[in-house]
Amino acid sequence: MRPFALLSLLLLGILPPAFALKPVTVAQLEQLVSQNQGKSDQGKSDAKVAAQLADLQLTERASAAHLARWEVEFPGPRTREALIELADASSFLGLPASDIPAGPPPDREAHRQMLSRTVDYAARTLRSLPNFMATRETTHFEDTPPQQRTENAGSIASGATSSTLNSVNLATKTTEYQPLHSTGKSSVAVAYRDGQEVEDIPGKTRKREAAAIGLTTSGEFGPILAVVLADAFRSHMEWGYWEQGANGPIAVYRYLVPQSQSHYLVEFPHGPDLIRTYPTYRGEIAIDSTTGSVLRLTAVADLAPPFQNIDVAILVEFAPVVIGERTYICPVKGVALSKMPVAGNNSAAMQTRLNDVAFTRYHLFRADARIVTAN
Repeated sequence: MRPFALLSLLLLGILPPAFALKPVTVAQLEQLVSQNQGKSDQGKSDAKVAAQLADLQLTERASAAHLARWEVEFPGPRTREALIELADASSFLGLPASDIPAGPPPDREAHRQMLSRTVDYAARTLRSLPNFMATRETTHFEDTPPQQRTENAGSIASGATSSTLNSVNLATKTTEYQPLHSTGKSSVAVAYRDGQEVEDIPGKTRKREAAAIGLTTSGEFGPILAVVLADAFRSHMEWGYWEQGANGPIAVYRYLVPQSQSHYLVEFPHGPDLIRTYPTYRGEIAIDSTTGSVLRLTAVADLAPPFQNIDVAILVEFAPVVIGERTYICPVKGVALSKMPVAGNNSAAMQTRLNDVAFTRYHLFRADARIVTAN
């Protein structure tokens, strides 16, 4: 089973966007958070702070530690969603220099040992995962580029010697651009059985508040890890930087996989057709330097012409999860980001869609029985 990205499109006719989000660094956002701390839980203040955040765009990656702290400081639901959107959209950028610990890169032998432990970890993880169930909770965000509409504003009467000519008065209106905003949520049961990921377990309740459109992924439970690691090791990997994790230093490697070595499938509709391609892609692999466990994985596709203006990127974060009475490294968060020109229009307008995914409620996939005697 190969991991894939499936991209769904809405067909809209729109104009090129005439807008700009305000770029801010993580430090500047931290300052803004401090200035507004404690205000977002007061009803209208929550909406006001969220609207202020909606006009911003991070120029650096906000770490999970930053986001966790902001969510505590801002319990308001609208502000929390705005912060998640900001952090998720920055997932594929570089960390601020202040977040990168000082220290020399590992030497050749340390490199070899870490990567060897990662290969062993990947093989061991895929074999040791039990049959389990989890919940995939998705919040969908998208922006709304300005859309041009032509409306009938009434008729105009023109006088003549013997008759009156009525002509239609057409007015062109343009809707305003809306930055990324939440448009729906979904909650889907998924299972991992006999080494395969299964969605929508028969007999289980599926709660869907709204269909999550845009870029979706599969294979977080094993295949995506195995495929990206295999492609990266066969292609090109290089040292990136140290990152401070909750339990110690994290080693971050950068990789680049050419199209000839790619096993990462991207699908998206193009007119009446469905385009299937294995593109060149790149990203980062964050490794626990002691155990070799993969803690974060990103994949950014570089599509070949004529689709080079399409952006597709995914992130998966892994962490220890207790299933039954044992602890396993499993996906806990995912981000899927896509940016595409709007179909059905000759303009260069682009629409961004983002899915924030949380994997929760892990438990063993099993049944229990009890025998009761006649007594």
